Amino acid sequence: MTDTPWNMQDYKTMMRAKGRLLPLVEQVAAKEAASKNSHRDTKHLHPSELSKKDWCARAAVYKITDVPGADESVAFGRLNIFAEGNSIHAKWQTWLWKAGILSGVWNCQACGVVWVGVSPTTCVSCKSDRLKYGEVPLSNDEYRILGHADGEICDKDGAALIEIKSVGIGTVRFEKPALFMDYSKGELTIDQVWKAIKTPFASHVRQGNIYMHCTGIDTIIFIYEWKPTQEIKEFVVKYSPEIMEPILENCKTVIAHLDNETTPERPDWATGSSCSGCKFCPYKKVCWA
Repeated sequence: MTDTPWNMQDYKTMMRAKGRLLPLVEQVAAKEAASKNSHRDTKHLHPSELSKKDWCARAAVYKITDVPGADESVAFGRLNIFAEGNSIHAKWQTWLWKAGILSGVWNCQACGVVWVGVSPTTCVSCKSDRLKYGEVPLSNDEYRILGHADGEICDKDGAALIEIKSVGIGTVRFEKPALFMDYSKGELTIDQVWKAIKTPFASHVRQGNIYMHCTGIDTIIFIYEWKPTQEIKEFVVKYSPEIMEPILENCKTVIAHLDNETTPERPDWATGSSCSGCKFCPYKKVCWA
């Protein structure tokens, strides 16, 4: 497989899974995830983090100022979930590309040229058809926001952002606890849980509004794919200044503390190091020391 000798950390990673194939595959998946995360920007606020209900300004300042945190080991199951989510994104992006409405950044894998366009069939430079979609980069320097949306479409109704979500019962547990409890008590079937999802989840709406604020596009379309059965739902959301106002205030809080070289107070929900928002935070020890 490789000429690189295994070290003790590789061995420990492999030993977490049992079997003939799973330890090897887990090691590969962990290394792929580590490689991707090594390129992740840590000096900005990211929409996927800002939109969480347990977002923490204190943790954001720790990250931006390079405060050492605990290594975040990711279980094989979660690595598998991430990989499946990436494949679902690629599937929908390909379909929208073939539909002729996918807009964004494109990269030619033959000559390396990068450009912005709508569903190109060949490279603008070398005419190769080996193209890769680079999604929709977005940023806002005033609020120190950086990220990317899953896609943008341009059709007869104008421009709209696209966000693709793979939704399972674990998502429901976090986003809609009451609905999950009804399911866990046997009061709802898995199909009834899916039917009960009639609007996008609140954190997704916040994330979408950050995207819209940064791009100036006032519409985002959410595609929900239900993991148990692969059923699909589409939700259209318009930009809401009321939703963005507290998010931008959170950004201002972080920026002010960075400018003053101070640390924010813990949020109100942080009742102890074992509370749900702090339990898996990489900065838990330094924060609660």
